[in-house]
Amino acid sequence: MEQKDIRFRKTRDLGAIITDSFEFLKQEIKPISRILLVYVLPFVVLYVVAQIYMQRNVLSRFDLNDPENLMANIGPFYSNLFLFMLFGLFINSLLVGTYYSYLEAYIKLGKGNFTLHDISSRFFSNSLLALGAGLLYTAAIILGIFMCVLPGIYIANTLSLIAFIAIFEKKGISDAISKSWRLVNSQWWNTLALNIVSILLVYAIGTILSLPTILLGFSTGIFAPADVNLADFPDWYWMWTGFASVLTTLLSVIPVTFLAFQYFNLEERENPGAVNP
Repeated sequence: MEQKDIRFRKTRDLGAIITDSFEFLKQEIKPISRILLVYVLPFVVLYVVAQIYMQRNVLSRFDLNDPENLMANIGPFYSNLFLFMLFGLFINSLLVGTYYSYLEAYIKLGKGNFTLHDISSRFFSNSLLALGAGLLYTAAIILGIFMCVLPGIYIANTLSLIAFIAIFEKKGISDAISKSWRLVNSQWWNTLALNIVSILLVYAIGTILSLPTILLGFSTGIFAPADVNLADFPDWYWMWTGFASVLTTLLSVIPVTFLAFQYFNLEERENPGAVNP
């Protein structure tokens, strides 16, 4: 099948953004898979192992029928949860920084005009940019949720482009925040719909991947007892859970691709014909 050089800077409707995103991922699946497998997968596996450890060895200590047990274990639980959330943010930043480094080279240099070796030096610096954007993004969302749920949704949607803008434009996090705010508010509902579609898509794939554990779990009765201990679940359950979690995490390249195409869609609408790939 003949491949084409996909033009990112172009006005698109919601359907075209989704279609072109999948077309790009299909064409570039080999190099994208290579960089994710080499630079991101080992950390994702470590993250999933930590996740399973927390479920088996921390949550299994809770006895909902024993208030003293709950009070004794609530401190370690929150400590582990906080560290786990930070680790998850790091993993997401590493994936976004690595993947957006490839997109940056593809857009600025053109398809076939670079090698993975040429851009590998950018992975770390771009991941740090993604981490900074992610920390501010998460803090803003939490603040919005504390104010009320709706402000949290508004902030999450309005600032959803900051990671790509920070990496692609290299003008700093504050500039990325202001530009994401301006661009998204020009088509706020369109961006919200795109984010919802991407979330539902990844969630649906994750649910499908988890079906073996759900079906086998019900068929063997491990979900039946109300006081079931997570540590007693069989090994196959945890192995498949880990496998599904790894794949679901890597599939987050789908929503971040949507956002990259949305950035150029909004940028072209704001500055038609500007010189940019």
